[in-house]
Amino acid sequence: MINTKVALAASLAAISNAHMLIASPKPFTTPQLKQNPLSAGQFPCQGTPGGTFSAGANMNNFELGSQQTLKWIGTAVHGGGSCQISISYDTNPTPESVWKVIHSIEGGCPARNLDDNRSPADAAAPDPDTYDYKIPENIPAGKATISVSWLNRLGNREFYMYCGAVELTGKGGDKANYEALPDIYVANVPDVNSCTTPPGKTDWKFPNPGLSVENNIGKYGFTSYPLPGKCGKFSGAAGTGSGSAPGSGSGNGGSGSSSGYPSATVPASKPSASAPGGVFLTKQPDAAPTQAPTSAPAAPAPSSAPAEPAAPAPGAGSGSGSGSGSGSSGALSGKCTDGQWNCVGGSSFQQCGSGTWSPVMQMAPGTKCTAGQSTDLKVAAAKRVVRVFRA
Repeated sequence: MINTKVALAASLAAISNAHMLIASPKPFTTPQLKQNPLSAGQFPCQGTPGGTFSAGANMNNFELGSQQTLKWIGTAVHGGGSCQISISYDTNPTPESVWKVIHSIEGGCPARNLDDNRSPADAAAPDPDTYDYKIPENIPAGKATISVSWLNRLGNREFYMYCGAVELTGKGGDKANYEALPDIYVANVPDVNSCTTPPGKTDWKFPNPGLSVENNIGKYGFTSYPLPGKCGKFSGAAGTGSGSAPGSGSGNGGSGSSSGYPSATVPASKPSASAPGGVFLTKQPDAAPTQAPTSAPAAPAPSSAPAEPAAPAPGAGSGSGSGSGSGSSGALSGKCTDGQWNCVGGSSFQQCGSGTWSPVMQMAPGTKCTAGQSTDLKVAAAKRVVRVFRA
């Protein structure tokens, strides 16, 4: 048998700025998963439009109700983040596939109590932190795809998704139990939806993590941020699509959120073409808070999502030529140039995606941006610029 570490090291030798891979569950062999975040056209599972997935010798056989362990490879853990383990009954998943979350890890994934990358850098090193999860015993048996998604805490605003083939064995359960699970949370993939994680060094708290949760929020002194809802796999609506559990016909259907997400969206963020993984902060900004906000609920009600200012009246303000709105320091709407940022009064921001301005998103606690429109969103703490996000 080929040593996993040696094989991975050989296959990843040409990759610079590598990140993480999953060792368990075993990933697809085709396409060969890379230690990179998803870029345009790669959702889901680092796939390509019209491409196919193959397990090769990496088939996962999991019994319903069994305990499994998530294991990672790599050292570029970006100070952790939040992860979800999801299942789709599509064996060759497409952007239309339904993904339901069976376990969420809020904070400390893929590294607990770490505010940096591991050292020394080694793309093939086993990650010492592992995570136990359970395969639900009441969902259908059969062939499926299992995914591990990760929203990193430090660095560029990215979304990682690693997938593998799985056969769920056992008596099986009701498809309604599967459909009642939360939808996968997707952010920082502009061609999937308009959601992004805001700038700042925070642990992400899912709006609906489900009933199976490893909660590391606040355990290591990191600031937490309750993510807004309605960030499923499609723009504007979670819980839609045609994927299905065995024998379930049209899946969970509907045009709104079936998982209890609040109805807030956040602006899209363009990945950096020059730095796939980004250079990230390793020191807390001078004025950034060190304690988590008070009591963020596991599934925030709509009122707990970041507030969105009312859209300006048509024609109000002077605008800047890239969209209508209330001027260079106010919220904008209408047509714009993709990749443009608009900082609203220093406390919130929006970005242009698909030719229109996104809703307004509040800045992370303890940070502010430089008001006005530009191709760079300058984020500051205590009057010191700590990060520039390139469009």
